[in-house]
Amino acid sequence: MELINYYDILRVEKSADLDTIKKSFRNEIALYHPDKNKSENAKTHFNLLVEGFDILSNPEKRNAYDAMLETSATNKPVIIESNKQEQYTEWKKEAKKKSDTFRLTDLSDLLLLDLFFDVGISSLFSGTENLIEGLEDSLGDIFDIF
Repeated sequence: MELINYYDILRVEKSADLDTIKKSFRNEIALYHPDKNKSENAKTHFNLLVEGFDILSNPEKRNAYDAMLETSATNKPVIIESNKQEQYTEWKKEAKKKSDTFRLTDLSDLLLLDLFFDVGISSLFSGTENLIEGLEDSLGDIFDIF
């Protein structure tokens, strides 16, 4: 099984925090989303971006992925336990479904949806200062793309 380096795909360092990963993901999908790029290569890269983001933005998946990546980096014959291989394969299937949905979603709608997830639904029900602060940060990231 070949392990894809999602850090390279998302153009972030292995030590990148979640905010850096999110910002890079937004920038990259803006370049490779079908609204902007119709090439077959873009479709493949878009799928890998969603797959990578799905794994690297989830702390549990990221820890398991980092362990697999570390093992494969030793250049020794890698024997990945079947349960980890199945887990990785399942993550890829989940990400493929998300990618298909994201690809069919208008880019501006996709970025706005991400904005609300980034701010956090809970902040909609708490004090407005958190909502406004989160919106300012996220809108700044989105406007940086365009």
